[in-house]
Amino acid sequence: MGKLSNDSSSSNCHDLFSFFPNEVYSSYDKLQYFSRDLNTSVLHPEIVFVGPRSSGKSSLIEAFIGRALNIVGASSTLANGCSKRVLYLQFNNNNDCDIPKVTIKKDNNLKEFDHDIIIPLEQLNDSLAKRNSSDFSEEPIYVTIESRNTLNMTLIDSPGLLFTPTETAESTKIESIVSSLLRPTHRLIIAVESCNQDWKTMSMNQYLKKIDPELSRSTFVFTKFFNTVRGFSNTRDINKYLSGTVPDIKPFFVTLPNYQVRASFSEPNRFQEKIYQAHKRDMHALEQLQYDKRYERSIGVQPLRKYILNIVWKSYQDTIPRILKHLRAKRQNAEATLNELQKQYSSLDATKLRSIASNYTVTFLQITEKLLSGTSEGNPSANGQTLEEEKAHQGDCGEWVDAYKETINIDPEEWGIPYWNSRLYGGQQLERLMAEFKAVCDNSKISEVKMDDIATASGINKLNNIPDYAWAASDLTSLISRDTFVPLIEQLCERAMYIMKRLTDIADKVIDSRKKSRVGFNGRLSSNNVDMDNIDQYPFFTHHVKNLYYDFVHRASKGCKEKCMDEFYSSRTIYWELTEHPDSSLPSIRSDHHETKTAVCQLATKLFDSIRQRITKNVLLKLYNFFLVPMQTDLWNEIQAQITCLTNEQLEQLFEVQATREQLKDEEKKQQQILEKYSQIDELFLKSASQFCRPLSQNPTPSA
Repeated sequence: MGKLSNDSSSSNCHDLFSFFPNEVYSSYDKLQYFSRDLNTSVLHPEIVFVGPRSSGKSSLIEAFIGRALNIVGASSTLANGCSKRVLYLQFNNNNDCDIPKVTIKKDNNLKEFDHDIIIPLEQLNDSLAKRNSSDFSEEPIYVTIESRNTLNMTLIDSPGLLFTPTETAESTKIESIVSSLLRPTHRLIIAVESCNQDWKTMSMNQYLKKIDPELSRSTFVFTKFFNTVRGFSNTRDINKYLSGTVPDIKPFFVTLPNYQVRASFSEPNRFQEKIYQAHKRDMHALEQLQYDKRYERSIGVQPLRKYILNIVWKSYQDTIPRILKHLRAKRQNAEATLNELQKQYSSLDATKLRSIASNYTVTFLQITEKLLSGTSEGNPSANGQTLEEEKAHQGDCGEWVDAYKETINIDPEEWGIPYWNSRLYGGQQLERLMAEFKAVCDNSKISEVKMDDIATASGINKLNNIPDYAWAASDLTSLISRDTFVPLIEQLCERAMYIMKRLTDIADKVIDSRKKSRVGFNGRLSSNNVDMDNIDQYPFFTHHVKNLYYDFVHRASKGCKEKCMDEFYSSRTIYWELTEHPDSSLPSIRSDHHETKTAVCQLATKLFDSIRQRITKNVLLKLYNFFLVPMQTDLWNEIQAQITCLTNEQLEQLFEVQATREQLKDEEKKQQQILEKYSQIDELFLKSASQFCRPLSQNPTPSA
């Protein structure tokens, strides 16, 4: 970084707001604007002033700024002239502020200051005095000072430390507050202490080593220098004193105007003149003692200001390559995105559409097949359903009902339904449904058989005019089994369709999850850009594939239900099987109606149990063979065949090609504007960075 002149006599009227040439502040403002526009963060330097009470910390801050703010002193409001609260002076570069704009932020400690106020810089002392409480507080006071001629940084004035032989509540609290200020490792530390001819009595060196062991971020400023210089009478002693500081530290020696002088000469130029005069007096005393000129750069406020501002300036210079790298990366990203959009527009043809359609269809079918066979990729905890949740989502179709629309109350745990409280989907959810169907069927009993039904159903035997009670049992069982199991089969098929249909939503989530694990467009396109390979861009086509899937599920369910209806035999078939292969004696002619009813009921119950076992077993086999198996075999061929047979015109309609072309053109135009913007920023940034980083050969003249 460029060196600044050390000739204090040529810079006796400089303050913080006129230290650099105007072009430096102007270029700095542009760099700040570019960093905000690029959404890059730039850390602003923070400098903590710390030292014993009455060592001159606040006076040094005034001298460093170059304005007589009188932030401490003989004000009666500030007991003993010391600060009770931490003060943050936040300097912000603002090109709109020709003169410093001072804002005191709202104060959480005092209700009367619960809002921000803007004041002239000259009124800062009075405003701070009102907020400085009588007791030490951890709640800071925040002041923002905006100017077009400043760099972004924060000066932090801390309460004065009390180095007493025994700790007191006050000293402990102050040390706790100060330690918390010094602890962040990004903060620079200015250790302020009054000069003393005996270096062994100095306290700040040992104190700071507890927090900054290498003293790598600490600078030492020794105040009231003139009083010490007057105590020396020869060259040897003064040079020995100046060389007696701690090795490997950067020391500065300053003499500051006292409170009365600062109060009398508060006008900026007059105040700076007094600072210069104090420095000139120090230099005159040193020259009388013929001191070693090597220490000249350590004497006075101006070298200290230059040293600190050079550190601040350098910290911003160091961010320029990072900002430039970020800018170049954004520009390259915009170029790559533009090229990709142009490539997509040129490749938006039937071949590309068929490729996208085939890829999505194959992926969709593969995921569906995996969900049926068994996989946890669908995230069971999020997308699976317990038995209760499954029924709740189906509404009225969820609960089992009998022929009279009465709900069949089941206890899944007692009836041994597996995984009733686990979240399932796909094939496993269908298996649970089949187990539930079997449990419901197994617990179904024959309804009450009345004597009227027996008498009506039995009829007259054609050979001997004797009622045929075996026929009555067969006929009644045929009717009762239909009334009992047909509703259950219909519900089974409806719920099986529901289980299969919900796989489309789970498949979509799996596809999204896989997409997120990959970097689309190599990370170049944002979510608002058109991605030709992103199937989410084509909802009409994905809806078409899902409709084909739903149609197949409907047909498979319908075919399965028709096959299941074959299990309901006619009364004649049941009667033939009963009489052709009887396994027990059939009911005989009885004169007692009660005995007749009992015999027929027993036979009907036996027939019903036999039919229930057969229907339950065969329905489950048919659900597997005519519903689940086609979902795993025929589904692929049918859907792929229908997608392959789509004409070019149908593809363009399903993919909304015209709308996609318009969207691609709009995105291409936006990316072109973004690229032009970054190109302009690149050019302006390099120009501003060159001006900001240009070495300064001499100090500027003070601004008007």
